[in-house]
Amino acid sequence: MELLVCVINKPKLLEDVLAGFIEVGVSGCTVIDSKGMGTIIANEVPIFSGFKNLFNGVRESNYTVFSVIQDTKTLEDAIKIVKEIFSGMEEHDAGIFFTLPVTHYYDPKPQ
Repeated sequence: MELLVCVINKPKLLEDVLAGFIEVGVSGCTVIDSKGMGTIIANEVPIFSGFKNLFNGVRESNYTVFSVIQDTKTLEDAIKIVKEIFSGMEEHDAGIFFTLPVTHYYDPKPQ
């Protein structure tokens, strides 16, 4: 069982990622509207506002998608979908993803 975390820097890609997840059997995920450190420092920390131009490519926001995936095949398929979507962009900053092992999991719904 793994936690797939995907940070999507191009908001227009969120729909493609979620549609791809559904196609490969990812049954649920959480999507959070998020900001990167560069955005916060450049726009919200007064002492650093003068350095705004140093943060090239600072985005207003991005999306962070979390999903606990129990099946290895589904995880591999989800990773393949994300790689295809991200590599299909001309820009190389479409986003990142990583996985973490899940050692404890509880879902009170009956299986």
